[in-house]
Amino acid sequence: MDEKNKVKDNSLIEKYLRNKSNFKEKDFEKHKFESLKLSIVIGLFIWLIISVILKNIIFGGGISIIFSLLLFVMLIQSPILKRKKRAKVIENELPLFLTRLACEVKLGKTLPNAINSTIKSDEKSEISKEFELVLKDMNKGISFSIALNEMNKRVCSENLKRALSNLSNISSTGKKDVLGLKKLTSELLLKQRIESKEFSGKMVVYALVFIAVSAIVPAMFLSFVLIGSYFMKLSFTPQQIFLISVVLFPLIDGGVLIAINSKTPLFLRG
Repeated sequence: MDEKNKVKDNSLIEKYLRNKSNFKEKDFEKHKFESLKLSIVIGLFIWLIISVILKNIIFGGGISIIFSLLLFVMLIQSPILKRKKRAKVIENELPLFLTRLACEVKLGKTLPNAINSTIKSDEKSEISKEFELVLKDMNKGISFSIALNEMNKRVCSENLKRALSNLSNISSTGKKDVLGLKKLTSELLLKQRIESKEFSGKMVVYALVFIAVSAIVPAMFLSFVLIGSYFMKLSFTPQQIFLISVVLFPLIDGGVLIAINSKTPLFLRG
């Protein structure tokens, strides 16, 4: 009864986060406690630093509380983001894996042997690691369909779910029909080609933004400083100009590059 009441008392946000991050209740509570502890410790440290620098305890406390709350939210969300990122990586690896697997099945191998051979061709990929867990589950006596279902729970990807459904049908019927796998592979490759074309169009805009931020804006700033010092009585110390030119603008350039990289499809990254 206590456990049931505990589940009912959980907030909707906690249930959402636990489900999205694939945490069990015990693991989620541990992660939440560790995140809260780390947020408080870092918040107190920031409070001390800001209070000493600004000599204002109340203002430093307010800043540290806001920072601690934001850090706590980020730490709670990190497993969800990692899981989504890993799912995208696996989806990116899925077409090549299915192509190799279909070839192994067409050679007459059983599905577990075909999966094992495909894994050996690229053991370091994330999808190979997942299918390796499937084979380990089968060695423990778990059925193939249940092992695939567990894999689907770990990754949570619609495209992978379709692929696993095809594999489950092949296993249950015993037929070597890989037409469904080939069709799914073609759809995934077509999707990647469409994403590649879309990114190529956006890359023109990204390039213009980067050129503006890295070349035009610094040049305009230096011109503004020179002209403004004569007509607008603007005053910049040499140290300020040095920090803005050598530190601030490169940081902005790095931020733009990071943003472009985050928008780049995984299969186009080096």
